Amino acid sequence: MNRVVFDPGHGGVDPGAVSGNAIEKDISLVVALAAADLLAARDDFYIEVTRETDINRDIELSLEDRVAFSDRQNADLFVSVHCNAMAPGSPANGFEVFHYYGSSAGNQAATDVFKAIDRKIPEIAPRSVKEAGFYVIKNTQAPAILVECGFLTSDQDRPNLERPAFQKKYGEAIAAGILQYFGV
Repeated sequence: MNRVVFDPGHGGVDPGAVSGNAIEKDISLVVALAAADLLAARDDFYIEVTRETDINRDIELSLEDRVAFSDRQNADLFVSVHCNAMAPGSPANGFEVFHYYGSSAGNQAATDVFKAIDRKIPEIAPRSVKEAGFYVIKNTQAPAILVECGFLTSDQDRPNLERPAFQKKYGEAIAAGILQYFGV
């Protein structure tokens, strides 16, 4: 049984990136749940999600809470889903997938998910697989990745990321990469 914890970024009082009507916490939730639902329908996956709705608007799900939740589930993979943002006027666009420095399993998971997104989401330009020290990918016991689905501040990425059908398609791409990672 492959145990995966999905972590839709932000939530509650923390909206994450905001650009116009596009709010990161809402987009990351739909994308993560779409991926989780696809894998949960399989007999060979056990799926948990750090939040299944927007959490109470007066609280915040801390990074420590997210890591502790994953560790309690004995996850084989932790997948945090986000959207990026830059200063207004920045030309930055595209998706990227992060793993913790030197994690070979994290690198493999990030690479498999990156390749699947690149194949299935041609609307958003690929950037790269990168190493980083983000709290959630550093501190989980499981190999961990953080997917930045695109830039909400990009006139190229935002129109797609705002569409619910595209968000679901994005979740399908992430799920395909996870299936590749687990070799099923």
